[in-house]
Amino acid sequence: MKDRISITDLARLRNVTTETLRYYDRIGLFKPIYVDPNTKYRYYSILQYEKLGTIKELRQLGMKLKEIKEYFDNRSSKKSLSMLVNKHSELKDKITKLQLLEISISQKINFLKSAIDESNTNNVVLKKFYDRKIFTFGKLMKNQIDLSYGFLELENSFEEIAPILASNRLGFIIPKENIESLKNTRENKIFGFYNGKTKVDRKYIRNIKGGVYACIYNSGKPWYREESVKKIIKYIKDNNLVVIGDALQVAKIDITVTDILEEECFEIQIPVKINDK
Repeated sequence: MKDRISITDLARLRNVTTETLRYYDRIGLFKPIYVDPNTKYRYYSILQYEKLGTIKELRQLGMKLKEIKEYFDNRSSKKSLSMLVNKHSELKDKITKLQLLEISISQKINFLKSAIDESNTNNVVLKKFYDRKIFTFGKLMKNQIDLSYGFLELENSFEEIAPILASNRLGFIIPKENIESLKNTRENKIFGFYNGKTKVDRKYIRNIKGGVYACIYNSGKPWYREESVKKIIKYIKDNNLVVIGDALQVAKIDITVTDILEEECFEIQIPVKINDK
């Protein structure tokens, strides 16, 4: 058995590419024992198999080449242990983040499936909601420019994984008087649902009382809601109900997931109670 072997043979024995070995040589991580001065062909010792195998395993553990070079610099069991402990800590942190990401994506998939199914109906339904919290900076939105700046300000307050995409985190407040009078229904203030993770002054947080809400899905841009508002108000009057607070218009399917105007969909939620007069 020969001690000196070619770069091709070592690559085959260790199941790596010759280009990988050339790169390791260029960065000083794994150098050949001899380079032919005429052909520049690299030769390695079979005794180097251990180091190359260790490099492969450290790469599998997620170490960067810079870290691996440090690993081989004055190796000792305590130093190796310390580096492995640090890498383990990094791995656990990545796993935690990936688990949170998986939960977030799963929730978005389920939400979007439900939103697509419900958006195909245009009927008024009664829904019960628990107490909720929103935050709003109180700026009136009158056009697309106002809306863009307003949403940007709200989105910058979220500190979660993809909080806006395929979710119902944003919406509009429609004042009670505008709903009842059917006037100025295009003017509204935007809001975000608050869950305690948002970086916002508490003076901007508002409680939304739980209870029964008359709800309807409205397709198209959010300010094209007059017909849906008329329909829901008619339902409220026909069923001996009365509006008891500001309405919310919550984004369900918006420009974060579709470019088709007809697919955009918002749910109008109006708090009601039985008219006991």
